[in-house]
Amino acid sequence: MAEYQGKRENDMKTNLIINYLPQNMTEKELYSMFVTIGPVESCRVMKDFKTGYSYGFGFVNYAKAEDASRAIGTLNGLQVQNKRLKVSFARPSGEDIKETNLYVTNLPRNITEQYLEQLFGKYGTIVQKNLLKDKVTGMPRGVAFVRYDRREEAQQAINALNGAIPENGTEPLSVKIAEEHGKQKAAYYAGWQAGYNQSRGGDGLYGKKRTYQY
Repeated sequence: MAEYQGKRENDMKTNLIINYLPQNMTEKELYSMFVTIGPVESCRVMKDFKTGYSYGFGFVNYAKAEDASRAIGTLNGLQVQNKRLKVSFARPSGEDIKETNLYVTNLPRNITEQYLEQLFGKYGTIVQKNLLKDKVTGMPRGVAFVRYDRREEAQQAINALNGAIPENGTEPLSVKIAEEHGKQKAAYYAGWQAGYNQSRGGDGLYGKKRTYQY
């Protein structure tokens, strides 16, 4: 048991999660960026399996813990296209990453992604945001998804903004945990576990995964 626990702790020191990936970044590009630090055992970008839509995050698992630490120090905050990467140790489980995706309705119809970031960004680190727009007119529908890095941040946003009327708004916001979060969470962990298994088996460097982005 102690040996197993030791392996888990060691894996946690080598497996990284990379948030804020550019929408069009491929796993090959992600791998090419991180392999400059040291040998990479697995590299995956999280995507929707049906549509191939990038979720905007991925996982990189190094062979050595010191390379993972160096990658954080070297690549965290790196500007890539219109995104600034956030590189940190992956958390394969834990209460703090559950219930982090918010479903927001009654937003002003003239809201921009910049204002959405400003409105919700003060309560924590936004990992993903998706402002839904009408397919015909291209105008915002007053609905958005906002995912935070941690559950406590999402809860702070709910406490502060649910029922509040934003600037230029006419009705109170509805801010709650997204109902479909369970499916997304399952996909998230399935992707992490696949990356974990792949790294342990040593077969292949590229997989399939990612997160959404705006």
